[in-house]
Amino acid sequence: MRLSSIISLLILLSLMCQSCGDPEGPDDPVIEPVIINAVIDPSVTYQEMIGFGGSLTWYADRIITSPQKNQICQLLFEDLGTDIIRFKNNYYPNGYPAVKTTDVMENPSIKNLYTITSDLSAIARQYNPDIQFMVSSWTPPSALKSNDNLREGTLKKEEGAFMYEAFAEYWNDVLDHLPFQPDYISIQNEPGWVTPDWETCEWRPTETVDFPGFVNAFDAVWNKISTRANPPKMLGPEAENIGHSSKLGGNTFGLFSTPVKNKQHLAAYAYHTYNYSVSTLIAQTKADLNMIRDSYGNKPCIMTEYSNFTWLNTAWFIIQNLNEANASGYLYWLMAWSDTNSDSMIKLTSSGSYSLTPFYYVMKHFSREIDKGYVRINVLSPLIPMSAFIDPSGKKITVVAVNPTVEAANYDLEVTGKSIKSIRAVQTDAVSNYRETAPVGADQYIILKPKSVTTVVLEI
Repeated sequence: MRLSSIISLLILLSLMCQSCGDPEGPDDPVIEPVIINAVIDPSVTYQEMIGFGGSLTWYADRIITSPQKNQICQLLFEDLGTDIIRFKNNYYPNGYPAVKTTDVMENPSIKNLYTITSDLSAIARQYNPDIQFMVSSWTPPSALKSNDNLREGTLKKEEGAFMYEAFAEYWNDVLDHLPFQPDYISIQNEPGWVTPDWETCEWRPTETVDFPGFVNAFDAVWNKISTRANPPKMLGPEAENIGHSSKLGGNTFGLFSTPVKNKQHLAAYAYHTYNYSVSTLIAQTKADLNMIRDSYGNKPCIMTEYSNFTWLNTAWFIIQNLNEANASGYLYWLMAWSDTNSDSMIKLTSSGSYSLTPFYYVMKHFSREIDKGYVRINVLSPLIPMSAFIDPSGKKITVVAVNPTVEAANYDLEVTGKSIKSIRAVQTDAVSNYRETAPVGADQYIILKPKSVTTVVLEI
């Protein structure tokens, strides 16, 4: 039975019961609303959060050149409550490795993106000194590529051996020249994916005759950077999907994750979900996400790139990742993009004007009131997808709920062993974005409108 049908049936049954009162009464019966209890138990805890955020890569130059730059940056780095920004590595000096300065890059667009990343990282830290940075690499420089090109190819061999040591030294150079200290690095974005359309580099989980091993490079990079005063944490494998790959002959995420699973220097798993499309039912993602939790739950995991669902299903999918994969973070791919793409959180025109989309507010429902260090706690929520979190002080609980049905639902939130001192909520639906919504009645229940996302903050 569909979720909307179940809710409608509950409402109908309640109304039928209420109509069974005294038929001789002088007044029509008072029809009370159906209120469903959601029970939050702070004593049952799951993952600790690393945070929510997104990627700033292509088109980010439109932020810097915009006459509304300050407003855009305030929205991204302060109003949104962003915990972590994912940047593309653009350190590709022309003439590397003999030349390591950043004066001239392999092409002008790379140089521009490198400068933009530097500018945005500084601005972000001004708005939020605690913001975290992740740097993800699409490819090594062309001098280390088998085809001498940033696009396609793989790691070069020298005297019959893949150049792992040179690759590790490259990452040491990256960290020497970045104007900021990244909290996390990913040595290869989507290691099983290759295309002529942008920078890529193809790997295999372990070394083969034709391809370098991701695990070999992972170890080599850590051995090189671990001697630094404050080395960044390493994420891996940032696989392109969590489904089956015919090319690799198995589950993409699992194949790349297994060789690094027990590495002490693996701080967290990173994954993408491009095995799903806009038509994928959210319920169909459960098994894949449970695979991450059940087989690779020895370390935190972060969804670091995806943006193909509708805004409502994106919110639902985030909750699915949090609840079914025990994800400690979720990074939206199109944080700021060209205005030709309606999936962007912030759409930017070439002249620098901007507009916010529902995707911005969807992410705000999570990032504004859930921060690094919060812990997911148990919530029993019949019928409606929900996820609940408690802050480090133990005095604040944030609940995010998605009502994907065409029927409104009334929810009363109860915290086991605690009294609720105050309650406030914000809601996004097809009509309005992130609008305050007041609790209703003596029970202080929240009306979850049809096809809406709601964030409820409880002071306990």
